[in-house]
Amino acid sequence: MKQLLVRGLVLSAIYLLVLTSLRLGDVIVALALGFASAAALRPEHGRADATPAPEAARQLLATAVEMVRGSWQVVRFCLGRPCSPGFVEVPRDGRSRRAVARWTILTGVAPGEVVVDVEEEDDPERMLIHVIESAEPDRVRARHRPHAEVETPGEDDDA
Repeated sequence: MKQLLVRGLVLSAIYLLVLTSLRLGDVIVALALGFASAAALRPEHGRADATPAPEAARQLLATAVEMVRGSWQVVRFCLGRPCSPGFVEVPRDGRSRRAVARWTILTGVAPGEVVVDVEEEDDPERMLIHVIESAEPDRVRARHRPHAEVETPGEDDDA
């Protein structure tokens, strides 16, 4: 119950931040949407699908590093540094659908790289990203290699 309350309040706060409003009607709508979303997205079997705190912290740190690296690369590109934008295929490396979704979001947050395609039918082991500097695709692939992806049994079942 405490977890539901915290999640509902966090989702409500995010809604209000995006809306940039604290009017009473907006707060009521935010609370209703926040608690409804928290209840609807509540895991069926406790926290079995949640990312452990150390792994979540590692992912946040890695994302922050990628954001700084990507911002620097974009600044250099905008200032006229020659580069070769293009597509790079990244292997899925056995990641579950949930891990791929997490990777897609975290990759999209950092500037300079955009996830273009994640194949599931023709070539289920291929993910395609567009990068500012594609001259060294092996270096890009190495950066996107999963370090210690935490997988839980049956993760793909509900994704």
